[in-house]
Amino acid sequence: MLKKLIIMGCLAGASFFIACNNQQKQTENTAEEPDMYEASELAILMRNMYKGNLEIRKQIMAGELPDDFPQEFYKIHTAKATKPEDINETYKALADQYLQNMERIARAGNQQEAKIAYNDMVMTCASCHQIYCQGPLPKIRKMKIKMDE
Repeated sequence: MLKKLIIMGCLAGASFFIACNNQQKQTENTAEEPDMYEASELAILMRNMYKGNLEIRKQIMAGELPDDFPQEFYKIHTAKATKPEDINETYKALADQYLQNMERIARAGNQQEAKIAYNDMVMTCASCHQIYCQGPLPKIRKMKIKMDE
């Protein structure tokens, strides 16, 4: 009888600890889940610009010269930013430089000129993100075209 009580006590204690441990894990998992992030209009535009520029890169690498770029990219000046206070003269100048580089890609007379203009565009993106939002920098730097490719 004493043996049964000891075993029952151990089982009850073990189930108590398991239940507490599971509840603690559920609480920890809930705490780790990030709040739902709603991307700003500018963040969405820049993601689209990234995808579009990768397509332009593929074209250039295939020897095709893009004759245009998505007109949506001009919204770089008007799209609502996550931090509107960051939209200052430096941002505006870098956005202008980005658009000028995109226009240079579209006007390139040969693959070499297109590669140079494309890489200048990538460096403009990197310069801006170095100042304002460093998270995408590794992805941006990988976009560059090696000149010997």
